[in-house]
Amino acid sequence: MMLPNLNNKVLAVHLFRISFGINFFFHGLVRMPNLEKFVTGMQSTFQDTLLPEFLVTPLAYMIPFAEIIIGIFLLINKFTRETIIGTFMLLNILVIGSSFAQKWDLVGLQATYIGFLFLLLYFTNETKKNRTV
Repeated sequence: MMLPNLNNKVLAVHLFRISFGINFFFHGLVRMPNLEKFVTGMQSTFQDTLLPEFLVTPLAYMIPFAEIIIGIFLLINKFTRETIIGTFMLLNILVIGSSFAQKWDLVGLQATYIGFLFLLLYFTNETKKNRTV
C-alpha cells in the first residue's frame, strides 16, 4: 500500500480500521496483567442480575483475548470482514450483558461502537470491491 496512490476515501478506511485495531488491541492488552481483577469486577457487576455466574465468568476471561485478536487482525488487515463480523457479535453480547445489568450508559457507548463498525464494514467491502484496499 503506497499512500500517494490512495484516494482520500480509501485512506480514510485504512486509518479508521487501524484506529479500531489499536483501540481493541489495547483494550485487551491492558486487562491481561489484571485479568483476575477484571473477571472479579465482571462477576460483581452481574451478581444481582439474571445472568448466572457460570456464563459471566468464562465470557469475562474470553473478552480480553478476543479484543487482542480483533485488534491484531484489524491492524494487519487480514480476515478484515470476518473480524468485523466477529466484533459485531462480541459487542452484541456486551450489549445484552449491559442491558441485564441496566448499565444504559454502556449500552449507548456499545451502540456507538456498533455504528462505527457498520461504517467500517460497509466501506471496507466497497473499497475491497474496487481492489484499492
